[in-house]
Amino acid sequence: MIGQQLQQYTDLSEPQQRLLLQVAQLLPFGASLPQQDVCIFTAATNGQILVIGPLKDWPQQHIDKETILLERYEVGLWQELLQSGQSVKGFMERQYGHLARLLAFPIVDNGGKCIGGLAIIHNGLEPHTDALLLTASDVLAETTYMAMMVPQQNQDELYKPLSYQDGIIIFDEAGTILYANEAASHLVDLLGFDRRLVGTSIYGGSLKMSWVKQAIREHRGAIAEEIYGDIIVEQTILPISGSRTKRSFLFLKDKTALRRKEQELLVKNSVIKEIHHRVKNNLQTVAGLLRMEARRSDSEQVKKALQEGVSRIESMALVHEVISHYEEDYIDLRTIAEELIRLLKRALLQTEDVVTCEYVGPSILLSSHRAGYVSLILNELISNSFEHGFGMGGIKAESSSNDLSLVNSESDGALITTDFPTLKITGVLHEGLITLEVADNGKGVPVDFDCTTSKRLGLQIIRNLVTNELGGTFQMKRGATKGTIVTITFPEEASY
Repeated sequence: MIGQQLQQYTDLSEPQQRLLLQVAQLLPFGASLPQQDVCIFTAATNGQILVIGPLKDWPQQHIDKETILLERYEVGLWQELLQSGQSVKGFMERQYGHLARLLAFPIVDNGGKCIGGLAIIHNGLEPHTDALLLTASDVLAETTYMAMMVPQQNQDELYKPLSYQDGIIIFDEAGTILYANEAASHLVDLLGFDRRLVGTSIYGGSLKMSWVKQAIREHRGAIAEEIYGDIIVEQTILPISGSRTKRSFLFLKDKTALRRKEQELLVKNSVIKEIHHRVKNNLQTVAGLLRMEARRSDSEQVKKALQEGVSRIESMALVHEVISHYEEDYIDLRTIAEELIRLLKRALLQTEDVVTCEYVGPSILLSSHRAGYVSLILNELISNSFEHGFGMGGIKAESSSNDLSLVNSESDGALITTDFPTLKITGVLHEGLITLEVADNGKGVPVDFDCTTSKRLGLQIIRNLVTNELGGTFQMKRGATKGTIVTITFPEEASY
């Protein structure tokens, strides 16, 4: 947007426009140093002044939120800079009867021509302000200008905007401190510095400065985190080279509270992972006990019921197992589908049974509690396909180690054309809705089948989870030629 305004309102060449745009990228950083207004200005073709930067309380003609037009008489000092190419210093009226300290510096192209200026306005300083405060403000403004005109190459991390709590120290080539803000004075009290700071040496006190010396020697910015007793301080050194002088910024950021919170979060995450791991172990113990009961029973009906219970328990254990191995409390839908297919093949199918299974779809992340519901739903649907759709698998007292092939396909849609037993799970995320489709080419449901009135426990579980827990819809129908297609749609994030 700024580039378009430069093209429309100025007669600057393309390289000159690029130079102003490069400086404009550092405006948030520059404005964060004095915590005041920093902007770029240049002559407009209509006789006005084009200003780049978020300025407040100005008599102005807005072009957009990033650029405004001012009349030349409103900013006489700026006009003086554009004509002379020299820095200007003074006071300007921001609001009626209220003056603000202004320093403006030229922006010069490679040919030595002044094409614009960088203005730094300090609203809290007026003509009657103490001279020492004015001098300190001027040093900060001059150094900010130097930093923005000759930035360190490929070190964008050095130019992140600062907060009012961050300490700012400016020192010269000899290490003499020229400026320090109030936040820096507070921090150095804790670090053993002379509280006067200005006029003292940066290499005094207890700051660990060896890396600072190296950064200055190599003229390369650096960031280091140091521990001083119970305090953790992030130190950023930004060497600056001007035409006649060399200075450096030293930014001090107290990271103690942040690091403590991060440590507490790590401990909390470790505890949560351990809980998930133990829950998984307990669920697997329960599943093992049910398998033992199944082996002891002479009733095929009892064995079948117990095996269904084992499958449901293992589908819940699966979610806890996955979470215990990942940093985030989210699980990919693909992971759930593939792991359930592997577990259910091993538990329900015989060695001679061959079923091709595939998951198709992009990465879709589910929160842990919603992943648990989806896991139970898929468990019921995959089990139904194996048992009722294909009529495969007897009840096995022992879990076989045989793990049949699992195919990951990149094809789309639920149409299955092969005559071999095939199960296809498709996940789609579109406009905030997740669509989960499970299709097989088995016997299919009867033509008059109504899933909403079915009394089967598995379908009741699915209906309850989809409707009440996921806030979605559930549809089961017969395929075009054979097989069954189940479609479940629910919002990406619960909104009910």
